Amino acid sequence: MYDFTFEDLVGDEKVFFAEYFDKKPLLRKNAMPGDVRDILSVRKLDELLHMESIRPPYIKVNHNGSGVPEKGYTRSVVVQGVNITDTVVPEKIYELFRAGATVTWCSLNQIVPELRDFTRVISDKMAVRTDVVGFMTPTKKRGYLPHHDPVDLFIVQLEGTKRWKLWDLPAQREGDNASYTDEELGEPAIEVLLEPGDVLYLPYNTPHAAAAEDQVSLHLSIMMRPRMWKDLLRETFEQAASGPEFNQYPHIGALRDAGTEALFRQKIAALAARMDALDRGAELDRLADLGRTMPGSSHGTTFQTIAETDRITPSVLLRRTAAVVEFGANDGGRTQMTVNGHKIAVPTPVAETLAGLEADVAAGDIFPGVDPDRATKAAQGLTRLGVLEVAPR
Repeated sequence: MYDFTFEDLVGDEKVFFAEYFDKKPLLRKNAMPGDVRDILSVRKLDELLHMESIRPPYIKVNHNGSGVPEKGYTRSVVVQGVNITDTVVPEKIYELFRAGATVTWCSLNQIVPELRDFTRVISDKMAVRTDVVGFMTPTKKRGYLPHHDPVDLFIVQLEGTKRWKLWDLPAQREGDNASYTDEELGEPAIEVLLEPGDVLYLPYNTPHAAAAEDQVSLHLSIMMRPRMWKDLLRETFEQAASGPEFNQYPHIGALRDAGTEALFRQKIAALAARMDALDRGAELDRLADLGRTMPGSSHGTTFQTIAETDRITPSVLLRRTAAVVEFGANDGGRTQMTVNGHKIAVPTPVAETLAGLEADVAAGDIFPGVDPDRATKAAQGLTRLGVLEVAPR
């Protein structure tokens, strides 16, 4: 496990957000602690390539500025009776790499669990969708033609060195992809050499080009997908327009009712009123939480937790989880509980104990007056459902 913080990437957070975020590049020399090959290494990519399960779009190859067709490095294989038509052939990838091609590993956070840490650390601060892409470029080769991307980038150099050329941000930033010729861009505004452990931040649409120097270069591009005001307002609008008063079906075509335009005006006014009445701070918090939970950064230990449940003994300390539990009414001495989509009926004293449980308690003592072994069995079942969890030691 490689440990790092957001501050390792940006330095002083206040300075980063005030002076660099969405404004200009930031270079941090020797920013990442320890041996950055523990994050990802060329050797690890050899192992990954030979997994026999890697397929496009998780891997792409670019040679002389152009993408190599996938048929040039994939084949069909049969797995458990199913024909997989685009499995990567390691030998063909190696041939292309020897010939000077850059191998791009896309969305590594979806196939290398350790790299999800990068997405979580960054998404927690930035509240955006984050993906990790690896670029491995042969010695003395340029990976891609000069271009800009529709994403903010944190570049982390892992092995070898790479020389980066950066040009000024365009006057009009559309958030799209674009490629350039060297003649179109002219002389770069900044030229930097990245060595292992260095970090480079690029705002979206920053024109750039990079070339490996005297060794094979491996770097990560941690891509943060900007959420523009129009994106955030769209999500807020959808939330505001979710009420039943906006769920009627009007006829707006030919021969529509004369009052339709007036009704349309009323709906706009009602929607505007709901938008104006929003708690701005709470809504921004909701939007940030949505950004932090986008695909590619989730994590959990449910399998491990369920396996450990079988080893709960009467002396093991338990506590309530953060899961929302709904308690029904007492019905003949039993109360219905709803948790994680499951509905169960338990003795009302058990429901009352769970509802009031605040401190850690031994599994055998969790239900007063119940035999410790029976109480432990019941606690195991509630732990499997996600109501309880083993308290950290």
